[in-house]
Amino acid sequence: MDDYMILDAMCPGCFGTVIFVKERTSDLEFTLKKVECFDEGRANQAYQEVSSVFLSMVMDCPYMTTLSTVVTYHRQEEKKINKKVIKTFLGQMVDALAYLHKRSIAHRNLKPSNILMTKEAKFVIFDFGTASITGDRVKLQKRVKDYAKRWMAPESLTHHQMPEKSDIWSLGCVLLDMLTCHMLDPEGSISQLLRIREDQTSLDVIVLKGLHQVLTMMLDRNPKTRTSVWELVNEDLVKQCLLLCGSPLHTMKKTLPPGVHGLPFHQGFDGVLEFMQTYRDVESVQMSALSYLLSEERNVFYRVTDVVIAITTAMQSHMDCAGVQQNGCQVLHQRLIAVLGQAGDGSCLLTKEVITCVLNAVHSHPEKAPLLSHAFQLLFCISGDEQAAREVLDLDGIREVLNTLRKFPEDCDIVVPCCKCLWSILAQRLCLGVVPLKDAVEAVCVAAEAHMQDSTVMESVCAALSSLTLQGLSEDQDIEDSTLLLMHALQAHLKHSYVVKYAFLALDSLVKSSELAAFRLLTPNGGSGLVIVKEAELEHHDNPEIVGNFCSLLSAMARYGDVIPELVAEKIPDVLEQIEREFSSNKEIAQLAKHALHSTTSFGRVNMTSST
Repeated sequence: MDDYMILDAMCPGCFGTVIFVKERTSDLEFTLKKVECFDEGRANQAYQEVSSVFLSMVMDCPYMTTLSTVVTYHRQEEKKINKKVIKTFLGQMVDALAYLHKRSIAHRNLKPSNILMTKEAKFVIFDFGTASITGDRVKLQKRVKDYAKRWMAPESLTHHQMPEKSDIWSLGCVLLDMLTCHMLDPEGSISQLLRIREDQTSLDVIVLKGLHQVLTMMLDRNPKTRTSVWELVNEDLVKQCLLLCGSPLHTMKKTLPPGVHGLPFHQGFDGVLEFMQTYRDVESVQMSALSYLLSEERNVFYRVTDVVIAITTAMQSHMDCAGVQQNGCQVLHQRLIAVLGQAGDGSCLLTKEVITCVLNAVHSHPEKAPLLSHAFQLLFCISGDEQAAREVLDLDGIREVLNTLRKFPEDCDIVVPCCKCLWSILAQRLCLGVVPLKDAVEAVCVAAEAHMQDSTVMESVCAALSSLTLQGLSEDQDIEDSTLLLMHALQAHLKHSYVVKYAFLALDSLVKSSELAAFRLLTPNGGSGLVIVKEAELEHHDNPEIVGNFCSLLSAMARYGDVIPELVAEKIPDVLEQIEREFSSNKEIAQLAKHALHSTTSFGRVNMTSST
């Protein structure tokens, strides 16, 4: 704020305050919005210690009036808003939402005060996205005022959200208010918009041809059956509005034929799927159908093969549409998780064609973080199958994983699935050939540094390193960085069993192949690394897998004569003796403990003999 001088301020909204400012160095004027972020991870990792932070977002300073001001004027004067203005508004808003939704972006806070209007009746959506920054839904419910709630869809303040459909509801509310502002005072307007949540009788006052039908579609209480922006595009009235405002959407090459209006929800799942396949070239149909399939959780096991064919066809036909690619990945992931959870046959979801579609989506939209997150979540699940993992390798999937990890190291929603993909693919121990693993360790370590206190991220990081180290690290810098990172992860997440499990596995591989790793483990931060390792084992002393990994790691450490005195000094033999007793019925662990114990105590006997 020191760089700006405040000129004026608007009334605070439910997500922040808008201030008009002038930059001191350039004298240029801007709009600055201060937004409170309840989830500090969405703002900046550096602010992890506070419960909420403010982001100051500087934007262009548009000298326009808000739609709220226009509606208020017409309400006070009891004047109708011009029909041409209404149609221009509807056309421009549908055009804008189509642009956003195609890129998997939702506004989430659409209302008259967030829509600007010029003298030429050009409408501009303003301040989109700030609602998504405020991640705490409970605090959000408390913060949102009754005034703001009237524009919000019934599902907007619940955990079951469909943000694109919520935008459609909000647009319907704004449109309804514009059409009735000349006959309703402010209280009547609020009452109308709240009543529409219960039934649609309030729409009976709309007599303008086509608008009643459009509003009925937009203000459907059920988000699953509510129209999408892609279905609106095919409505005759909306086509006229798009033409009026000069939108390219009215000249889309592929549209539904005359008389065909949107998905046949009344025909159920089979009807929607058949409609999707019949109009495979119509992007709006595919977007709407994918949203429907995603919402139909009760039918996740129904006609899975046909669903996969329909989705891969859609993804191949509409490669330039990030929305189709993202929703396609989500539906495929949803089906695969369901099938695998029931130990069913998921072979149709593990094919080369599916993998190719997913990797093509990643390659075609390398900047679309939400799409990338869903794509790599799906690839992680697919790669659990050995043959599918081989296909991912053959199609250069590892390269896409690493490129994405390098590009988004601070986005935990991308880092986690990317690291899991690395772990899943490399854990299959396939012949890697010329797989580009150069700098892979560096990419993982850089991502880990941004999320060191996040146990979920560090679990996936340690898992990825456990697979990477099995490939054999040749660079001393990779060995040192990996060892230090793993020790930091152990120290920070001592109670997290999966972090400990994968950290022990990775350290074991490192120490077996490098004496440098053994010595870096001893003094990771000037202290004793063995103390950290002992504490981690003690915390999970009843977990056979972790205890086994611990014994294997100590056996590897005991290979190096210069390390054994440190093991003896930290009373590691006593720990191993106790493990051997406690796990006497588990032959594998008892044998590991016995072998490690023998290595450390034999060194002691050799020393005694030498002294004599």
